[in-house]
Amino acid sequence: MEEFAGVTVADLGPSGLLSLAVLLILAGRLIPRTLHRTIVGLMQERIDKLEELLGKRDDQIDRLLPAAETSADALEKIQRAGEPVEGG
Repeated sequence: MEEFAGVTVADLGPSGLLSLAVLLILAGRLIPRTLHRTIVGLMQERIDKLEELLGKRDDQIDRLLPAAETSADALEKIQRAGEPVEGG
C-alpha cells in the first residue's frame, strides 16, 4: 500500500481519505487540471489586456509630454515678464 507521511492509506479509511482530499483541495494542492488551465488562461488574457493598456498609456504620455513642456516654458516666461525690473 501507499504510505503518506508515515501512515498507510489502508490505516486512514474512507473518512480519513475524504479528509485528506478536502485538506489538499483547501490548501490548493488538488484541483482539476481543466480548472487550472481555465484559471491560467484567464490570467494570461488579463495580463495581455493590461500590457496593451500600458502601451496605450505610454503612447499618450509620449504625445502629451512635449505639449506640457511647452506650456511650462510659456508660463515661466509670462511670470518673468510680469516681475518688476530692478534698478530700472
